[in-house]
Amino acid sequence: MIVRVGVDDTDSKHGMCTTYVGTVIADKLRAHAFDLNGYPKLVRLNPNWHLKTRGNCAISLHVECDGSRISDMKELVLETVRELAELQCETTNPGVVFYGCDRVPRELKKFSKMVIQSVVEIEDAERLAQRIGAEYCKFKLGRGIVGALAAVGETFEEDSTYELLAYRTPGFRGKKRMIDANSVHEMDEKTFPRTFDNIDRNTGEIRITPHTPCPVLFGIRSQDPGSALEAFHLVRVNEPVERWIIYQTNQATDAHLVKSTISNLSPFRSAILSGSISQRPRIIPGGHVIFNLRDEGGEISCAAYEPTRRFRDVIRKLEVGDSVRVFGGIRKRQGLPLTLNLEKIEVANLTKIYVKKNPICAVCNKRAKSEGKSKGYQCEICGRRFPPGSETYVEKPRELEIGLHEVPPRARRHLARPLARMISHKRA
Repeated sequence: MIVRVGVDDTDSKHGMCTTYVGTVIADKLRAHAFDLNGYPKLVRLNPNWHLKTRGNCAISLHVECDGSRISDMKELVLETVRELAELQCETTNPGVVFYGCDRVPRELKKFSKMVIQSVVEIEDAERLAQRIGAEYCKFKLGRGIVGALAAVGETFEEDSTYELLAYRTPGFRGKKRMIDANSVHEMDEKTFPRTFDNIDRNTGEIRITPHTPCPVLFGIRSQDPGSALEAFHLVRVNEPVERWIIYQTNQATDAHLVKSTISNLSPFRSAILSGSISQRPRIIPGGHVIFNLRDEGGEISCAAYEPTRRFRDVIRKLEVGDSVRVFGGIRKRQGLPLTLNLEKIEVANLTKIYVKKNPICAVCNKRAKSEGKSKGYQCEICGRRFPPGSETYVEKPRELEIGLHEVPPRARRHLARPLARMISHKRA
């Protein structure tokens, strides 16, 4: 039979990674003659949830297991979580789920979607597990059972990508990652867009390496597992690789986004909104750029924060009346209205902007000067006068391009679908 195993909330800001825990579990299971069905799954959860872990991911494995060995398999999994999870950290509260089933029931699929898009409490997970007959194990507060159960229920029916993760040996963790930058650029040239977000093409910054003391050496995201493996062999590293794995994942799929209207928005969620610019972009302290969007039901502020860099240049070119579609997370700060943190923006239509031109004196070939509101114009050279209404209006060229614009890889959330994937999907 197939037993679906889910694990979540094993890391902390100081170290460890749930994907590493999952990789060790997978290796131990194989070493004990347990077969895994399909690729292990890496499921990114709601990126706006205020109690999220560092990477906010859960993992699941499908284990082919004879009934007489189920208890041994479960103990191996739990023993590994006890050994590797950051249990000494107050905010680390792991959860493990075991669920034997041939097909994932509809209510579990719905639960998984809610955990990725909305807010779900631990009591919701416990009640669902009891209804469907899933077994769960809580470490400390056990908040991780929410993500663990969601990972078990995620079937990737709509879309998925892959990520190959290579891990460091313990002696190198916490030190600078020894990656040959030139090899990453060469790899990107050979495999993009089959692999993506390897580098920031505006700055040349390497994006396959994290900046935390976790066990991950580097990760390569791809459209298919073969491309990830090809890219892996092109990257040159100057330190040992302890182990590696390929996960199937919901990363880069926009699975967190829900089409909505402004009047229906709630904090801690992500949305796609369509509307028109109601207040021009403005720069606030810190270099952030804010504009207001309006639809039939209301108005909301949208923000491009400083880390999005050149993306802010796109936002600054918006004008009142432009029709757009925005993608991002809903944030609420005490005493402030809801704000949408931009991940992408699609410019659908540009309003026409006209610039007033004073009349030209036919004698002097110079533009006349305004004498004041509704007072007409006068040539400063010959004194000739022009009545009010003699001015003309010329359409001003817009520098903003119609279409989709995205934040750079350095500011992109795990779940946000990059344009490289959207373009390749259209071609397919």
